[in-house]
Amino acid sequence: MTNKLHGYETAHSADYSLLERSARQHRRYPTAAEAVLWDVLRGKQLGFRFRRQHPVEGCIPDFVCLPKRLIVEVDGRYHLTEEQLQSDSDRTAYLASHGFRVIRFTNDEVIGNIDQVIKTIKMELNKQSNILQPTSSAPSEEVAALKKESIPSPSSTSLPPGTPLLRRGRGRLIIFSAPSGSGKSTIVQWLMQAHPELNLAFSISCTSRAPRGTERDGIEYFFLTPEEFKARIAANEFLEYEEVYENRFYGTLKSQVDTQTEAGQNVVFDVDVKGGVNIKKFYGDRALSLFVQPPSIDELRRRLEGRATDAPEVIEQRLAKAGYELTFAPQFDHVVVNDNLDEAKAETLRLVRTFLGL
Repeated sequence: MTNKLHGYETAHSADYSLLERSARQHRRYPTAAEAVLWDVLRGKQLGFRFRRQHPVEGCIPDFVCLPKRLIVEVDGRYHLTEEQLQSDSDRTAYLASHGFRVIRFTNDEVIGNIDQVIKTIKMELNKQSNILQPTSSAPSEEVAALKKESIPSPSSTSLPPGTPLLRRGRGRLIIFSAPSGSGKSTIVQWLMQAHPELNLAFSISCTSRAPRGTERDGIEYFFLTPEEFKARIAANEFLEYEEVYENRFYGTLKSQVDTQTEAGQNVVFDVDVKGGVNIKKFYGDRALSLFVQPPSIDELRRRLEGRATDAPEVIEQRLAKAGYELTFAPQFDHVVVNDNLDEAKAETLRLVRTFLGL
């Protein structure tokens, strides 16, 4: 597809709207290395305009200089080679068949030696490209051969629904479970508010109840009718769900988790122990499961009574349930004992940062 206003090539018209929506999401969640490099590339600081996360021939490169047909890519921290639709070499060959040169840098190269990275990019900008250039007329035999041998462009029409677009910063999943009163919600809220660099975001759940107050569909929840919810259950679309009472459902769609991780978000689940175990089983190594544990049942009783929000019989029910929930702790990746809140916060932050490679 050629942009009529600016005349640059982007993607096939059938793909462009899908790619552009995904690209806009990607721009919101750059890796640390991408942010550092963009500070240097933006605003024609190197003499040519670079575009960030701009759709090109069915791909979404990190940075592209369209006048020089140069693409610069930085390895994302969550780059999973076995889950990419194309290897780096195949992706480079495919883009080369469309007349683009590709140079790649690691995160460490960008963050640790940005001057050398910029020097390399300047050298590439000053080179006269010797890659075959597509024209508005029929392509040459050489270009046609390259296109034929390369892996086909990702397409909204040629790939099955849900197939991830080619990208460099896929998010991961972090699961928190705990008995009521363990301090889990306090730790999670602190982690999300005090450490924005972690790119944490709650998954947007579905519910069959009606919106309350100013709640908006797709913001606080996705609001479905009970019949719609049951149809999605039958279609196996939920990662986990619960019917809290008749026709009042809550659940998490697999597709929504995919959407948020593809946008670069590290998705947080604050769920019961059974939900936590099941989500971990579904995602395997892509997910970190943490069990927040009180130091003892006696301490848990003290905390619940200190809340002064529950009747005595409700507290007894919560304590009985906690004894059952504690038996699930060995099925989680790590157990954080919340004996001292500051120490529990620090331990949780360390585990999350290690998991995310930060």
